[in-house]
Amino acid sequence: MIKIDLLGPAQFQYGDRVLNFRPLEKLVHIALRVAGGSRGMTELAEDVWVVPTSGSPATLRGCLSKTRAKVVAVGGAADELTRTIRLSGGRTIVISSEEWDVDADRFREGAAAAHAAYVAAQFDEAKASADGALKLWYCDPLPDAGGRPFAVQYIEELKAVHWAATLTQLKASICTGWHREVVADLRRLAAARPGEGELTMLLATALYRSDMAVEAAEVCQRAIAEREGQGIEARRLQDLQRAILGEQAPHHGPLGW
Repeated sequence: MIKIDLLGPAQFQYGDRVLNFRPLEKLVHIALRVAGGSRGMTELAEDVWVVPTSGSPATLRGCLSKTRAKVVAVGGAADELTRTIRLSGGRTIVISSEEWDVDADRFREGAAAAHAAYVAAQFDEAKASADGALKLWYCDPLPDAGGRPFAVQYIEELKAVHWAATLTQLKASICTGWHREVVADLRRLAAARPGEGELTMLLATALYRSDMAVEAAEVCQRAIAEREGQGIEARRLQDLQRAILGEQAPHHGPLGW
């Protein structure tokens, strides 16, 4: 099976053998994967070169041929990587195998599993799945794409998945008794993302469960004042603050809000 790491510096393997793809060869297959595994030869050339030249199609065909040969050289079959199909009308498409094992796909699946487990109140499973997904993350996803247009939306989608997985991990951690361990991360994230109301509520909850109810209430009060100053409704924060001050917020288990 072809294994591909895209989230960080790209690496291609067949089984336990590294496929020594050149930078252009890596880029071609990254673009193909981002396109969903099937792409017209003309469109693929535009993805790679943005403004292809008359020689780009020949270069692209050469890249595909050489990379298939590298798979064969380590004991695989050429079509385990890609196939090129000529359609009527002279159009040619490149199709990747559906069996590629891609870290970006595992990352998305792990984040989705974490969210589903959290919704089902399976907090230990949610934390484990989120931890596993986040271990795959790289701070600058798809660096080999070089900021090309074909990768921009894909990268933004990955960043959104990363943020969702981060929130799930934090919430599941609080629900499973790891509230003290996430306070520092929540302080940092709340300072970096002052408009994220849920972060403030998570920080206040983690502080409250860590026997710092006064600070938790102050965190709520600052956030309430900021929102009211901007004309933004802060009812959920007010409800949480009242529960904290009245010692009515839960000290363990589900968040309660």
